[in-house]
Amino acid sequence: MKIIMSTKNNNQIIIQKSMPVIAASYIGPALTPNRDAIWEEDKLPLNPDGLVNEVMGQPMRRAGRFIKMAACGGLACLQKVSLDYLKGKKTGIFLATGLGNVDEIMPFITEVFKHGGGFPSPNQFANSVSNAAAFVLAKICEVTGTVLTISQEELSFESALWLAQSYLESGEIELALVGGCDIFTPTVEEYRERVNLTPDNSRLMPMGEGSSWLLLGRDNEKNIGNIMAVDFNDRLIPPEESCINENILSRSEELISAVLPKESKEQIKNRFFLPGFRMNKIDADFWKQNGWGIDDYLPFCGINSTAAAFGIARALRGKPSALLVHYNRHASGKQVFVVASTK
Repeated sequence: MKIIMSTKNNNQIIIQKSMPVIAASYIGPALTPNRDAIWEEDKLPLNPDGLVNEVMGQPMRRAGRFIKMAACGGLACLQKVSLDYLKGKKTGIFLATGLGNVDEIMPFITEVFKHGGGFPSPNQFANSVSNAAAFVLAKICEVTGTVLTISQEELSFESALWLAQSYLESGEIELALVGGCDIFTPTVEEYRERVNLTPDNSRLMPMGEGSSWLLLGRDNEKNIGNIMAVDFNDRLIPPEESCINENILSRSEELISAVLPKESKEQIKNRFFLPGFRMNKIDADFWKQNGWGIDDYLPFCGINSTAAAFGIARALRGKPSALLVHYNRHASGKQVFVVASTK
């Protein structure tokens, strides 16, 4: 199997190795790890302390909500493998987030810049630092490798996958814990504005949040699946063209043909298309007629900048013996496909 990292300015396709997925975990706005649960937009955000106790077994002190969510999501993923498997391996953490720690940053800025100047508390400062959540997760998990926070708005998680693959391929790390975390920031109207949602560029769905993670490595025996392609299109596609189902299917099939031998492709009977929240014109009948199912994960996590992490992690855990294609696009028109397979 192979992974495609490509640019489309000249239709160049660069073939590299695939990324085995050793473990996956997803947490949505209901704060129930690896379980789909009912939640309501008008009741967000829920208190994460119960989630912290469930995942960590003890409270987290002096940590803001974003840090708690990121730490619980990453740790929930690592708990899917044994300590012996992790021991001695150089692990990197790649935390993707579209909006970051807005709930902590805004009070900090308000305190500093209010009339006459303010004196924020040490906790406010510590929680507002952009890489604080990744640092806390690294400390909890005793990770000593690369620790990075990546923010590319709604393409943040895919960018983190791309970067993690580069580090794995170079041999700088042996495992990569890659996650997407974004939290609900009241009010709903302000949250929608921050994510740049309009009826023309996104689906009409409730806002949500989540912290979902993949553990990537080089082990093709212990893996639950593979990330086979992370395909960015640098050309900006007009909104009216970027959601044409025929075009998306055509590119999906092209990518699959590039990474899978014909005999392997024929053996995989189940194919699922995962539409991101910018995909606002889904023709389910068209996909069904072409042999694809639609895995619509957004009702379980809501719209948030790194919802793709939730959808991909959830499908890797819940769709055995399947090909998965996740499609996402930026409001500007930049597109990205993630192709994965499961055992």
